[in-house]
Amino acid sequence: MSELHKAFLRRIKEQETALGLSGLVDEDDIPEPAVMPPTGNSSSTANTEDETILRDYKQFKETNFIQEFYENELGHKFKTYYKPSKKPGSILFCHHGAGSSSMTFGNLVNHIEDESVGIFLFDTRGHGESVATSDFSLDTLVQDVSFVLEQFSSKHQQTSIFLLGHSLGGAVLAKYSTLYPSDILKGLILLDIVEEAAVQSLNAMPLFIARRPLLFPSLSKAILWHMNFLLFNEKSARLSVPDLFTDKLTWITDLNATQPYWQTWFSGLSENFLGFKGPKLLMLSTHESLDKRLMIGQMQGKYQLVVFKNNEKSGHFVHEDLPNHVAVCLTDYIKRAVAPEIFMKGDLGVVPKWGGKINK
Repeated sequence: MSELHKAFLRRIKEQETALGLSGLVDEDDIPEPAVMPPTGNSSSTANTEDETILRDYKQFKETNFIQEFYENELGHKFKTYYKPSKKPGSILFCHHGAGSSSMTFGNLVNHIEDESVGIFLFDTRGHGESVATSDFSLDTLVQDVSFVLEQFSSKHQQTSIFLLGHSLGGAVLAKYSTLYPSDILKGLILLDIVEEAAVQSLNAMPLFIARRPLLFPSLSKAILWHMNFLLFNEKSARLSVPDLFTDKLTWITDLNATQPYWQTWFSGLSENFLGFKGPKLLMLSTHESLDKRLMIGQMQGKYQLVVFKNNEKSGHFVHEDLPNHVAVCLTDYIKRAVAPEIFMKGDLGVVPKWGGKINK
């Protein structure tokens, strides 16, 4: 059992009593999924809170994004969110992980202040508002990215795109960048995903899925559950969690349906990441560690590494937990990748002594 797996199980044991769930059991004795029980709050109070959450959530979407569906020839529809940059610059193309949605990047969007950085998000198949068949193979997910990115690029005439993937999204984008190299792809960023650790963490997935309540009495209780198990930032949770549930507060994404594909999701991730020709950034929470390929690549200076080791309030969803920290790292990385001389002189106050261009 990996250290990540052990830490995950410890956290479940510490928090489940407060949520009214039964005690933790052994892995081999996976229980029936629970229904989160109501608490002492009256239904009217919960309804009022839910109305406020949904109002703010919908207003955030409407205020910040151009929302569209991209439909392919098979009739699959992908919900997209586009926030154009106010000045000419680059686009951050974001891909979420399994069981999540575009709005996992919601609070991060609020913290990216560089007016030359636009943001594009989309719900992958079976997540959020996207509608498609339940084929969650890595190759299919890569084809989905190819379709969505081609549609977006041709429609908005973008020539500078940085790929940002969290968890499974990182694996998808890393493979996409290998299969579809392009001059418009200026950088590749992975959020809290390392091949070896990801493969090991799959052992905890069946138990995690089994321990999730099948439904919640209110949206506020669903947010509470996420704050106890997965997230540390309530502002982020209030934007991301509503996107995960139907009107009846059941899960939109059937993670059990993804299980046949788990073992192939992360195969070759490190090689694909290191093989990308442009600037690369890997951001990790406190729980991840590098595998052998990444350690060698880091020693060779093949990518930039940021680890939030000194902050206890960050987990796997580091972009939700620490949106400001991640936003600063992202904007600095993009500035340095696009115009390193300007970044060093303007942001760092450093001028290269040799007077020439900086090697990207």
